[in-house]
Amino acid sequence: MKLENIPGEDEAWAKLATLDPAKVCRRTSAGFDEQAETYTLKSYGCDISISPSDKKIFSSSPKGDDLLSKVDASLTLLWYLTSSHSLPPSGNLIKPGSLPGGQIFEKGTHVLPLEPLAEKYAHTREAFIETGRTWGGEVLDFGDAAVQLWPLPQVPTTLILRTADEEFPALVNLLLDSNCKFQFPTDIVWAICMMSALIMR
Repeated sequence: MKLENIPGEDEAWAKLATLDPAKVCRRTSAGFDEQAETYTLKSYGCDISISPSDKKIFSSSPKGDDLLSKVDASLTLLWYLTSSHSLPPSGNLIKPGSLPGGQIFEKGTHVLPLEPLAEKYAHTREAFIETGRTWGGEVLDFGDAAVQLWPLPQVPTTLILRTADEEFPALVNLLLDSNCKFQFPTDIVWAICMMSALIMR
């Protein structure tokens, strides 16, 4: 996942090292181990550790290791810790394409890989729900099946499945909480959406 319009990892690590951990934790719902000088964030139900001194992101659990092997979350996690606001979800769902610059979600190399998800779960709504639950998801009452995932604290994504029938092929939509437009630049929102799509594969 290449993010072109925001500072890179080196800049993010450098900024994180200068911040007051107490203020970071208040903004982000992260934890901080003073002895280890390491932040901990929940991502898809997994505890992810971020060490500014070592510039390392890791997990002490097999599930967390699996998550980090599936997605390149480094810049997203660092951006969240360094730059996000304390803003709980609004509960209003929007399409990624409605965001400023949201055309990147609908054409070119940034199109979200939702078609493979639709094909995988075309006739298996139960498997869709189970995969979502495996990653800390909550079942919602939309479509034929829906799960709300938590890539970051305060930042949910919602995936909705319409299973295939005789008239229509299967379809998966991904929706965001409307407050994400106040939290993140579009590149980071795209990365969050990609993470949610990839872990469901």
